[in-house]
Amino acid sequence: MDTTELISLLELLDDDIDGLEAALAPLTEHALPDMASRLPLLDKAQLYVLVTYAIENILFSYLRLNGINAKEHAVFRELTRVKQYFEKIKSVENAGSKRENLSLDNSAAQRMIKHALPPEIQSWVGDDNSPRKKRKKSKQEKLSPADG
Repeated sequence: MDTTELISLLELLDDDIDGLEAALAPLTEHALPDMASRLPLLDKAQLYVLVTYAIENILFSYLRLNGINAKEHAVFRELTRVKQYFEKIKSVENAGSKRENLSLDNSAAQRMIKHALPPEIQSWVGDDNSPRKKRKKSKQEKLSPADG
C-alpha cells in the first residue's frame, strides 16, 4: 500500500469518525438517565439496549482491529446477550399490536365476576332482580305514561 492510498483511507476514517461524533452528539451532551427519564418504558428499554449494543460493538471492532480473536472474547458473549434483549423488546412490541385486536368476551367476563362475588350477591348478576335493575325499572315506570 503506498502512502497516497494510506492518506486517502485515513481521510475517509477521519470523515467517518466526524460523522459518528455528530450522530452521537445528542447522547453525549446530556446524561443518559436524564434523557431516558423523559421516555416511555419501552422506548427507555430500547435506548439502553441500543447504547449498550453500540459500546459493545465498538469494543468488538477494537479487538478485531488489534488482531485479537473477538469471537472468543467476553465482548462477543455480551453482544449475543444484547441481541437477545433486542428480540425480547421486539416480542413485547409485537405483543402490544396483537393485544389491540382482542375483544372482550362479555359472557366470560360476567361469569368470572359472578364467581368472584359473595354468594348472596351472585344471584343478582345477570338477573332482573338486582337492586340496581329494580331502581332502573322503577325510574322507567315513573317516566313512561300509564297504560289505561
